[in-house]
Amino acid sequence: MLEVSHLNFAFGKQGLLSDLSFTLAAGSITGLVAPNGTGKTTLLRCLCGLLPSGPGVLHLNGIDLYRKRTAYLAQLFFLENSTQLYADLTVADHLKYVRKMWHSSVSIQDTVGELEVAGYYRKRIRDLSLGMKQHALLAMYLVADPQLLLIDEPLNGLDPTSIQQFERIFTQLKAAGKTLLVSSHQMDSVGRVSDDVFFLKDQHILAEPNTGQDMMAEYSRIFLGQEAAHG
Repeated sequence: MLEVSHLNFAFGKQGLLSDLSFTLAAGSITGLVAPNGTGKTTLLRCLCGLLPSGPGVLHLNGIDLYRKRTAYLAQLFFLENSTQLYADLTVADHLKYVRKMWHSSVSIQDTVGELEVAGYYRKRIRDLSLGMKQHALLAMYLVADPQLLLIDEPLNGLDPTSIQQFERIFTQLKAAGKTLLVSSHQMDSVGRVSDDVFFLKDQHILAEPNTGQDMMAEYSRIFLGQEAAHG
């Protein structure tokens, strides 16, 4: 379980996150939704200590980020996007590195088979399409086997078949007791997989349980001030 209390972040005098407090339960998927440039990635960076969170307190399964940083970080995985992969290394290189550093017992070959990346497992990152890189990223999350997965726009560059595959894997991770916080602009997907949705607006989180509502309509209402039309 991730517990966050009074998290703040400002870039100079520009506030981006203001006094955020929330809990993410084990075995849950939370969607993180907002227009570009309003703090989604900043929040994910704060949750893993890449940016300071002001007086905020962050506990992951009772472990404090700032008092026991190594133990806290050992329980999560976050890689912002595919541009952070090493262009001259192969998918295999990345997966072997992650498995070693996270002291994981997850089978690389099983993960490669599940995500259908065997055809480019030994190719360098620079030679992959965006969709292939997204599969490589997800494979790294699976091989790391963390309790908390912070995933930023995982569906970018994916075709509908791959989107369904990713959603199935997210659901499997939830069933295994993992905690997922997934930022996305794919509102249909957010509606299909999320238990709750965090709409990040005006530096605050508007949290909504997913009760089957039209997430695109909710997005329009919250961010564009547009109410759904009724026939």
